[in-house]
Amino acid sequence: MSKLGNKIKEIRLKEGMNQEDFARELGYTSRSTINKIEKGVNDISYDKLELLIKKYNIAVDELFDGLSGNNEKEDHTERVELTVLCLIENGNKILLQNRIKKDWQGYTLPGGHVEKEESFVDAVIREMKEETGLSIKNPKLVGVKQFPIDNGRYVVFLFKTNEFSGKLKSSKEGKMEWFSYDELTKINTVDDFLDLLKVFNSNDLNEFQYVVKDDVWNVVIK
Repeated sequence: MSKLGNKIKEIRLKEGMNQEDFARELGYTSRSTINKIEKGVNDISYDKLELLIKKYNIAVDELFDGLSGNNEKEDHTERVELTVLCLIENGNKILLQNRIKKDWQGYTLPGGHVEKEESFVDAVIREMKEETGLSIKNPKLVGVKQFPIDNGRYVVFLFKTNEFSGKLKSSKEGKMEWFSYDELTKINTVDDFLDLLKVFNSNDLNEFQYVVKDDVWNVVIK
């Protein structure tokens, strides 16, 4: 029930009227119209609202009190999966992982999920150690990637660094290999990988987003 609809119902009950009689008083032909207004399904027209105010000597402030300044907070909570990716550069080369999982096969950047209560910086440092064997330093947040999931969104924080130490290794996720930027068009990268790299390497871009329309996933870069 809407707040205005609830107030209209209070006025009707205060006058001791059923919905049919109240509808007739306001010039409606059916009680169902009043029923829908009280439930918030339909809005009351301006002329009927004006008639209501005059007929029952209702102050406008009384009718609309609390409708615009209520204390209820809108719930903006949604389900979110938090992950990280990192672009590790070594001169003109970047480190890629040849993913073997069927859901996202091809060369892409290493990364993984953020653990509960873990900082995003700590997460990307940990994931790079686990996935590549390298200890990275000073990862910089350069953008974000996102796409919709059931009842929420999947968010990927995009980091970049050229500071690292250690011995390169691969993991069960896939083999790690260095490639120059010139070689990227010659290897099998994951879908839209080159568009994602634009966000990593541009000072003017901040977000890579998949927008789904009619079951088609479209890339939007901002």
